[in-house]
Amino acid sequence: MKLAIYDFDGTIFEKETLPFIVKYWGANGYSKVRLVKFYALVFKLVASYKLKLDPSMDKEHFRARAAKLFMILFEGMTKKEIAQFFGDCTNEIVNHFNQDVIKSIKEKKNQGFHTVICSGANTLLLNEVGKHLAIDTIIGTELAFLDDQTYDFDAPLIIVTGTNKPKALLQTFQNIEIDWKNSYAYGDSYYDHDILNLTGNPVAVNPDEKLRKIALEKGWPIL
Repeated sequence: MKLAIYDFDGTIFEKETLPFIVKYWGANGYSKVRLVKFYALVFKLVASYKLKLDPSMDKEHFRARAAKLFMILFEGMTKKEIAQFFGDCTNEIVNHFNQDVIKSIKEKKNQGFHTVICSGANTLLLNEVGKHLAIDTIIGTELAFLDDQTYDFDAPLIIVTGTNKPKALLQTFQNIEIDWKNSYAYGDSYYDHDILNLTGNPVAVNPDEKLRKIALEKGWPIL
């Protein structure tokens, strides 16, 4: 099996996912109380990141902590209600897809590749995106829910990002023979380089400075 693996944030989706969803939340009549609570907490996190108060907090650690705070918006909502929110939001998200990447997904599917989204975004969102793009496999951050189907804030949240990405990908396909040499991977961030290196055909999509440098050094295509 040959894979065509795509990151979501910054690769398929041209904008930053969390800010976009938070803005959508505020503009569409959802809880203002929870929104204010989220902003109050995330402001402290942003200040710590920007002022470098925590030397260990790089971009990926910042995103991981922000993702945990993000779930405050859904406090008291059931899994079904959260999925419905992401379904509605995805109807707006599709307007900001990178059309070069969408073209690639369609081409790879027509060529018989097994298409994969591997992203730090949660799977409730990615499943909705996958429906629009007819993606074969979704790999993302799994959310835990209590018996009453509300989000479990005490459960560990393992973000599928950085080195967790290739681990999650390899675990998903551990019992399937993959033709890695002829597979493709698409990403926009330096933190995607581990998963890009798994395949024989890595592609940098609007890469950040570090990934662009790697792509140029290794002769990887840049979209």
